[in-house]
Amino acid sequence: MAITSPLLLYAALATRSAGDSDGPPTWRFEAADKPVKVVVIAGSVGAWPKQPYHERLADVCVNIEVENLSKTGIGAFAMKQRFKQQVLDNPSIAPKKAAGEEYWVLLAAGVNNLYAPQAANHHLKNIIVLAHMAGMKTVALSPTPWGSAKDKRHAGLEGLRRRDATHLVTDFLLGRLPAQAALGDKAAQRPAGAAAPWTALEQPDVAIDMFDSPLRDKAAAARDIATLRKALLANRAWRDAHADEDDATRTAALENDAKRASEVPQWFMQPQLRAFDGVHPNADGHRIMATVACPTLPASWGCSCEALND
Repeated sequence: MAITSPLLLYAALATRSAGDSDGPPTWRFEAADKPVKVVVIAGSVGAWPKQPYHERLADVCVNIEVENLSKTGIGAFAMKQRFKQQVLDNPSIAPKKAAGEEYWVLLAAGVNNLYAPQAANHHLKNIIVLAHMAGMKTVALSPTPWGSAKDKRHAGLEGLRRRDATHLVTDFLLGRLPAQAALGDKAAQRPAGAAAPWTALEQPDVAIDMFDSPLRDKAAAARDIATLRKALLANRAWRDAHADEDDATRTAALENDAKRASEVPQWFMQPQLRAFDGVHPNADGHRIMATVACPTLPASWGCSCEALND
């Protein structure tokens, strides 16, 4: 029987990639005429089975061979472990780099990276460092817009926390934050120390903002700011965080946070670009992801980005 539901299609096909097993790696790159080898490490958006963004890029970037190691449900730590096992420990990959070949990791953060964003940033940073130490280069995609009015994870002030967590991961990947802000207590584990600037080893070679992109529902109606202002004043954690401030500073913080909370729906994905929920882009959403990413990709990939609009 044919599968017609997007959710059932996703459940049936999302794990059918060559590198899906958590056992010893058996996959290898095989295209001798594709000198740029790209490994995709992501969660469920990367595992989307119907014309995902990385397949679209492979169609228009003539020099790349892509191996998708994405897996539904994995966060930053599991992504790191998967990268170590399936790439760094793969005897068919690391020792086989030929003259003229480039190896890239396309690393994409998702919703499973947002529950403890500073810890997630630590693990994402470690993937970037490990890739660079192995002679690979990195492309990092921020999380895509996510959430909906029906999603309880974005109700009330919780929506602001989710937006801030998504911005924290996005801003780290795009190099907008110092290490202490991006990594929290984990910053002390850096060889250069918590206060030192980022090193080239720790930063992606290419960083792409998918959160603030055409996927966003920028025209969505804002939530009632007066209601959110009251909710902030009634929230003990918010009051405690601002208890030592003077009245003018506290009032300014209240207005700023209430405004940002009211704008949360404008950071959701556009409804027509969603698949079966407010997290996963549909085929049109993946086309937009490829369109956003393509112009920033290295010249060595041989991309004809205009072909994505055909």
